[in-house]
Amino acid sequence: MFIMLRPDLGPRVVDLDVAYVNQLLGLQLKPPEVKALLEKMRFGVEDSKGMLKVKVPPYRADIMHPIDLVEDVAIAYGYMNFKPQVPKIYALGKADPFEVYCEEVRDFMVGLEFREVMTLLLSNPHDLFERMNVPVEAAVEAVKPVSLEQSMARTWLLPSLMVVLEKNRNREYPQRIFEVGDVLDADGKTRTKVSGVIAHSRTNFSEIKASVSGLLASMRITPEYEPHIHPSFIEGRCARNQAGFLGELSPRVLSNFGLEVPATAFELNLS
Repeated sequence: MFIMLRPDLGPRVVDLDVAYVNQLLGLQLKPPEVKALLEKMRFGVEDSKGMLKVKVPPYRADIMHPIDLVEDVAIAYGYMNFKPQVPKIYALGKADPFEVYCEEVRDFMVGLEFREVMTLLLSNPHDLFERMNVPVEAAVEAVKPVSLEQSMARTWLLPSLMVVLEKNRNREYPQRIFEVGDVLDADGKTRTKVSGVIAHSRTNFSEIKASVSGLLASMRITPEYEPHIHPSFIEGRCARNQAGFLGELSPRVLSNFGLEVPATAFELNLS
């Protein structure tokens, strides 16, 4: 026995309050006027004491909320017929102090002959941990990622810069890139960092330290360095200070990203 199922092509009814329409559009329309405008947009409308019963045809799948009907009322009314009004409020706009601070950091990095890149907030465990030779850490993961390459929010910036170097292996050296961007902790807290990488045949710890020291000086920070062990860097050629870490990347990390020249890198906290 077969059961034939047919689609329901009948209109669905959405309630629309005329007062709601006027509040959003800044108009003084009467229910008959709103009804006429909706009928102009091919809706069936029944008036019930200020509450309109709007019959939405099945082909209007874009109507999901009364606000969508308000938009159609505005279209039928004509955007050219709305009279612009200056809001009765006063606000003095200015740049956010932290954004100004980040822009100063960007300007100084450009002055150090670094080129800025902008990468995605989403990454993946392979780039964040495995190829960087660090243990896997807890991180914010996407429930239904569109791509396996964008399945996890990044916890630090350096892996994203290494991916950029990997894609630019056919470009001439030296390559000096940096990024000022956000990362997410395992609990979802956002932090802003700056990270940079230098790649060429003669780069060394002294070169990256000079760049970091100059950057910190521009940030009015006197760095205090001490030896640091980090799995991504060569042991004995890595240091840290009160803002972050720096050093020469290990040959294993370079090999994981297909790089054939030495590379030095740093990552500092801005927030």
